[in-house]
Amino acid sequence: MDEARRISLLTAIARSRHWIEAILKHPAVDFGAIGKHEKLAERHVRFLAPLTYLSPRIIQAIAEGRAPADVTVTRLTRNLPLP
Repeated sequence: MDEARRISLLTAIARSRHWIEAILKHPAVDFGAIGKHEKLAERHVRFLAPLTYLSPRIIQAIAEGRAPADVTVTRLTRNLPLP
């Protein structure tokens, strides 16, 4: 896995965790509000949200560069069940 992809994956995971924490802490915050604040489409925020629930083993493999080279944000999100 190349460095750029690894950083991209870890950034997406961190962002999704931050967003879900905000939603859980503040009832007025929703995907639409996050999208507006981040200047992203609500759909994109919803697309990334499941990354919050990735297995710690998967996150560790990505962080250490041990994840398969073909792992992408899209592949991860499409293979995760919705929370």
